[in-house]
Amino acid sequence: MDDRLREELATLGQLIEVAEYERRLAVDQVRELVSRHRADLLLPQVAELTTLPPPTLAAMLRET
Repeated sequence: MDDRLREELATLGQLIEVAEYERRLAVDQVRELVSRHRADLLLPQVAELTTLPPPTLAAMLRET
């Protein structure tokens, strides 16, 4: 593997790591908002707005 390809792949790997970290942060923030505003939120609407699958959101509600 040449150095240019190795560097490009490593850069993409770093971007993936950052994206996964940012996703975890965002999911944690959704979890917090859902926990605080549970009575005012409808699961299908939250799922649509956040692009999280309804089963994921349902699991988040069970955790809080």
